[in-house]
Amino acid sequence: MKFTSALCSGGKKINFFHITTPIFYPNAKPHLGHLYTGLLSDVRGRWSKLNQVNTKFITGTDEHGLKIQNAALKAHVTPQKFVDNLCLEFKKLDSKGWIDYTRFIRTTDTDHIQNVIELWKKCFAKGFIYKGQHKGWYSISDETFYPESQVVEVLPNGKEIPLNKSEVFDQDNITNRSFINTESRNKVVYQSEINYFFKLSEFKCKLIDYIRFENPDFIKPEMRKEQILKELESSKELQDLSISRPAARLTWAIEVPNDPSQKIYVWFDALCNYITSIGSVQSLTKNEGDPINIKWWENTTHVIGKDIIKFHAIYWPAFLMAAGLPLPKQIYVHGHWLSNGVKMSKSLGNVVDPIAMIDYYGVDPVRWYILENSCLEADGDFIESQLWQTRELLVSKWGNLITRCCSPKFDLKRAVGKFSGNTDNNSSIFLELCSRYLEKDLAPTYTKLLNDLEVLPALMDNYITNFNMQQALKLLWSILNDTNTFIQTTEPWKCKDNQDKQDLIIYLAVEVSRILSILSQPVIPQLSAQFLDRIKVSPERRGLEYAALGKDDNYGVACNKKGAMPITRIPIREKHL
Repeated sequence: MKFTSALCSGGKKINFFHITTPIFYPNAKPHLGHLYTGLLSDVRGRWSKLNQVNTKFITGTDEHGLKIQNAALKAHVTPQKFVDNLCLEFKKLDSKGWIDYTRFIRTTDTDHIQNVIELWKKCFAKGFIYKGQHKGWYSISDETFYPESQVVEVLPNGKEIPLNKSEVFDQDNITNRSFINTESRNKVVYQSEINYFFKLSEFKCKLIDYIRFENPDFIKPEMRKEQILKELESSKELQDLSISRPAARLTWAIEVPNDPSQKIYVWFDALCNYITSIGSVQSLTKNEGDPINIKWWENTTHVIGKDIIKFHAIYWPAFLMAAGLPLPKQIYVHGHWLSNGVKMSKSLGNVVDPIAMIDYYGVDPVRWYILENSCLEADGDFIESQLWQTRELLVSKWGNLITRCCSPKFDLKRAVGKFSGNTDNNSSIFLELCSRYLEKDLAPTYTKLLNDLEVLPALMDNYITNFNMQQALKLLWSILNDTNTFIQTTEPWKCKDNQDKQDLIIYLAVEVSRILSILSQPVIPQLSAQFLDRIKVSPERRGLEYAALGKDDNYGVACNKKGAMPITRIPIREKHL
């Protein structure tokens, strides 16, 4: 079998892969959604590394803005102290979740601040930023303005009514009245102030052409691309975007170049972190940039939640176009997480603490469970009893398979020495060996198993590079279940008088475990290492090139001796309910 990676293009392997999460807003402790985004990116990045591709994985915190300023004021600390403390909570989650990032960016980092200023200057110099008066409905929670069409008044009885089109709004006639936006349903307030504006209105057609025709795979999955195109194509024109706030109201932000009376809008600031993560704005400039940085940027994938798609798929590309900079390669958009079918809420008491779950059930079961029970197109539903079941299955089906094959009744090293040199990843040769030593009625079982193993690496590559983690793990479970069935049916412990048959059965079962353990390293880094350690696979033989039948002929030494290193068993616990 020839393994053709999805990281290949036209037969030439791509040597750079840059993946990012959004930088998270540290106005509260991280939740399950933060872990999910980080985990999707981490697995994809680890898979790229396993495929010997130069990989950068970036995450971090978005530390400026009015929400932070107000939260710090409420906590009676400075904004810097406030974000310093909460930043540690996000790093703690990454550490607990084995999120293996290259850099943790903070928007208070000096190099990032310089990049934001440089991006602003480029957009300003090209005439896409201007100063003017802004009146509109602003959400502090969302850090954005909403059009009147997306604002409703909430009456004292809870009824929602559209805005009165003939009413002229000002601070006097809306005092003690309540308004929300219909998109995030957060509170909005009416404001009139002097801001700088970005000419978003000039980019509608450019964005449509880029997303629909020039780069149809720019936004994934397809439903999210169509969502953005519908928003672009249904509006007469895009409204220019207010990208600054008066310094008198917002103090905790980057100052607008040459205008201390204004601070830069939090999203213009935050989105620029993706460039900071690989270098500088200047390094991406056409004809002047750094070829290596440009290569990284051309192979950049953003992983984001569906609630911030507009900022990443409309605003961010427009900022880059305005500055004369190239766009990243792709944006992958995922759903949110529910708790037992209900939106998580502090008032309902159903918010899942990801760190508590990791501490109780172990990091690998949590990682596996989240990926197995989610897909990009839909919201995930966290059900703790299912997490508990996942944990037990990993031990009973996978760990026990290896433990049984490493019993003192067998000799794995002998089996490896006898059959690995004869197979060399050639299914037809191994099929012939199976037909020689195993009963005829087992032919459908081992034939399917061998066929599945042969195509497994390529299928896994396709699933993981397209963020279809759920299908990748279903595939692993299917092969694992078939292997356990094979062991139960063949009963190698009863083959004392037929050593070749016994060795063949043990070899095939452990080969499956070895191959699956190599392929699952990005998903369950700790458990997969334990599995490979147990059968004495050398650290140098754990790359994708070894994830095929017969590719490793030097493992299994002393695995079947009494007292051999056991697999660290995850203690069985009651559900943490």
